Amino acid sequence: MARDRADLHVQVAALERAIQDKETEQEHDIPAAFEIKLAKLRVVERWPERREEILRRIEAGQARQRKHGNIDDIGYRKLAPDQQKDIEAGQQAVRQMKASGWMPQEVQDPEVQQYVRNLAAEIAANSDLKVPLHVSVLDSPEINAIALPGGFMFVTSGLILAAETEAELAGVISREIARVAARHGIRAAKRSIISKIFVPAAQVATGLFTGGVSNAGVYYGITYGTQGLGMLVDRALVDADGKFQKEADQLGIQYAWKSGFDPRGFVAFLDSIARDKQRSRIGSSFRTNSRLGERVVDAFSEIQYLPPKENYAIDSAEFRKTKERLERHAP
Repeated sequence: MARDRADLHVQVAALERAIQDKETEQEHDIPAAFEIKLAKLRVVERWPERREEILRRIEAGQARQRKHGNIDDIGYRKLAPDQQKDIEAGQQAVRQMKASGWMPQEVQDPEVQQYVRNLAAEIAANSDLKVPLHVSVLDSPEINAIALPGGFMFVTSGLILAAETEAELAGVISREIARVAARHGIRAAKRSIISKIFVPAAQVATGLFTGGVSNAGVYYGITYGTQGLGMLVDRALVDADGKFQKEADQLGIQYAWKSGFDPRGFVAFLDSIARDKQRSRIGSSFRTNSRLGERVVDAFSEIQYLPPKENYAIDSAEFRKTKERLERHAP
């Protein structure tokens, strides 16, 4: 009797999981798949005309006239002055996240940590970042990366495992460095109409790295909450026009290119995770939305403007070794 009851509980639990999976598929996966196909259609429709326009501008010597088009000056440009003023806010954010008890532990593998730090340092040296960069790899299946003001970056093991090439990982890291260099968090807070609302640090850390945040607007608000002030800033409202997202994509592509990586890496990563069937693992900053097609066209546009280089770095033995080490420790 007791055994039959236990078996029944197992069956009920299995049915509940199946129902949840089906609901997720209907509410998120199917619409997301449609959005991805629609985005690719928009790229096919818009890209030829955009490409011709870019080629005309390059031929006319107007490439540098686009915003942030002075790529020869990377490292000397002042995107947003006073980056060093953000260090204290970033330090406070890290303390809050650690004190909350919800922040994932660092990956206990010095070689993994050192590889990611070296990669990030190489990109930072070819960026507009003016503050020291501190990088930690967190042991979390969530596909996510976040760089706090002042140069404090966290990359999840799930993100590294999801990247198919080193160029993809470099593209994501480059984009996060761009957010710090352009001071997006601080700029967003100054514009937000609700930047006085406080949230617990535990909620912040939980939402960032456990997949508990499904709404992109909430994600962006919580992101700024981790930036040291404990504030809830609705970045979805602040960034309604896609200004910060577009700028981060553009600068990230430039930094990856200047570092010698294939600048198409970030676009390839977006495509990789768009095909990921375990969508609950994907951090909200990478989830698809109605702007995906426009975002990809803008990314391809920036890549088209960049002078091509020979022998772009796409993959490396160190990247493969790092993934293998993480896979051995993965549950």
